[in-house]
Amino acid sequence: MVFMRPLAFAISAIGSLSLSISSGFAQTLPFPENSTFFTGQPPALITTETPDSRINWPNAHYYFTFDLPKNSVQSLGKVTIQPQPNVQTIQFNLANTSAFQGTQNSQSQAFTLKASQDPKTQAIAVTFDPPIPPGTTFSIRLEASQNPSVSGTYLFSVTTFPAGPNPIGFDMGVGRLSFYQTF
Repeated sequence: MVFMRPLAFAISAIGSLSLSISSGFAQTLPFPENSTFFTGQPPALITTETPDSRINWPNAHYYFTFDLPKNSVQSLGKVTIQPQPNVQTIQFNLANTSAFQGTQNSQSQAFTLKASQDPKTQAIAVTFDPPIPPGTTFSIRLEASQNPSVSGTYLFSVTTFPAGPNPIGFDMGVGRLSFYQTF
């Protein structure tokens, strides 16, 4: 009996902790009615890379490659790529943004998209019409006017959104591109 009382207290404390966490979570993250979430296996950011890594390289291309697994229930409607505070701001040629099935080195079917950039946050939104179906590995190719003139690693926050009403974004993490000066 002596051993059961602390165990019962611990279970009781854990139960109230999970209750307060879940009730706090519901209060801090209100989602609009009829929100669309990724269910099943979520998408993944596979790689972020550039074949043009020298500073000042003109018309540089940046590839963000994703996998939307077969067992993801929702199609992918939009991706946002937001440059983080870096040493220098990269200027993009949004009219030259493209997306295709496959990777940088293995490109196939092109996807129809619309690209825009928020002037305040500099976030680039790539919206697909029609949405990307589950079971697809695809890449977004951004074109910069030129690579930064200052070497270093530049960071981009990446978020994916399911197709559907009131989509809730899924944080993919950070894509990293490194630029070097050649000697």
